[in-house]
Parts: sequence; C-alpha cells; structure tokens
Amino acid sequence: MQEIPGLGVELEGQWLTLFAIVLVVIGLATAFFGRRVWKQVMSFAGAIVGGIIGYSIGASLGDPLMGLVVATLASIIGSAVMVFLAKIGLGAIAGLLAFIVVAAILGSPIAGVIAAVIVFAITLAYIETAIGVVTGIVGGLLVGIGTLWLEFDMLFVVLALLAVMVLGTTFQMVALKDESEMKRRMRAIGASGPVAVAALSPPTAPAIPGRPCPRCNAEMKYMAEYNRYYCLRCQRYE
Repeated sequence: MQEIPGLGVELEGQWLTLFAIVLVVIGLATAFFGRRVWKQVMSFAGAIVGGIIGYSIGASLGDPLMGLVVATLASIIGSAVMVFLAKIGLGAIAGLLAFIVVAAILGSPIAGVIAAVIVFAITLAYIETAIGVVTGIVGGLLVGIGTLWLEFDMLFVVLALLAVMVLGTTFQMVALKDESEMKRRMRAIGASGPVAVAALSPPTAPAIPGRPCPRCNAEMKYMAEYNRYYCLRCQRYE
C-alpha cells in the first residue's frame, strides 16, 4: 500500500501509478485542447463534486449504502448542472484558483474573495480567451499532481507543471487567433458574395434588341449567355 501524497489516502502501488498516469494524460488533453473538451471536463468535475457532497449527506444519515445511492444521484445532477452552467462553472473554477493563490500569498481570505469575484467577472466577460487560459492552468496543475504521485523529483514536477501551463495556454491562444482570422475571412467572403454573383451574372440585353443582320437585314436575337447577337436566318453570331 502507498499513500497518495497530500491526501493521506492509501492505495495499492499499481493503482496509484495507473491513476497518476491517467491524471497526466487528462492534464495534457485539458491544457492543449481545453477549448474543445472543456464542457466534458466541467461535466466530469460536476459529477465528482456532486458525488462527494451526496456521499457526505447520505453517510451523515448513518448508512454507507444510503451514502452511495445519494452520491450517485448527486453526481448525475452535478454533471447536468455543470453542462448547463458550463460558463458559470468555468468562471467559478477561475475564481477558486484566484482565491487560493491570493489567499496563500497575502494570507488574507478577504483579499482572496475580492480577487475571486474580480476574476469570475473577467472570465465571464472574456469567456473565449478565458477558456484557453483556465484550462491551460488546470491542465498544468493536473500534470503536476500526476508527476508528484509518480514520485518524480520536485524540481521536475514544478518544471513540468509550468511548462504544460505555458505551452498549453500559448497553443490554445494561437488556435483561437487562427479561428478568429478564419471567421473574419469567411465574413469578408460572405459580404463580397453578392458583388461576385453580380459580376459573374450574364449582362442584360441592350436597350435596342432589334439589331438588323448585316447580311440578310433580318432582326437578330440577343443571346445574353454569350453577350452576342444571333441571326436565325443566317444561323450565325455577330
């Protein structure tokens, strides 16, 4: 049996290693592709939080089986709530991270709460950018926790955590910029569409359609698709 660092919970060695590897993989996916999978991550987080709260409520009634039942129901509800309120949930996670950092640095919970409220509001206002930043930070933290549980050297853990945070956030910001540029080009193409259609459409018939044929003097027909006159008698274009 091995103790999970920081939690005081014991697991079999192979299960701890497997869990840590899964955590690293999830962290990398979240850091580099968080803007694509962040709703699934929020749903997973909601299920975990709901399950913990539900088990605590059920177990407080004195029956562990009731705790499992309530935990299952609460995890489903928590997952659904986080899906419907994904943006608010992301803002809440960003605010929680800000609270932890500010409270730890300044040693003041009040300052942490103020920072959490400010970060929460900014996250909702700039949600597209915030998704990449927050998921990059969360992904780096998950990678750091996973490498810590794999018993790597602390220097390596810190470097891996920071590298994944920076590279993941940068990667997502570049992808966001490319997507914005692509949307701008598509809007430009859409705006110029009517002009292009008008330019490619056949010209209208001239004001005097009854032009006589220079050979037989019969009235020629204007062919708009060719922008030329056609004599039915001579069967020739002019």
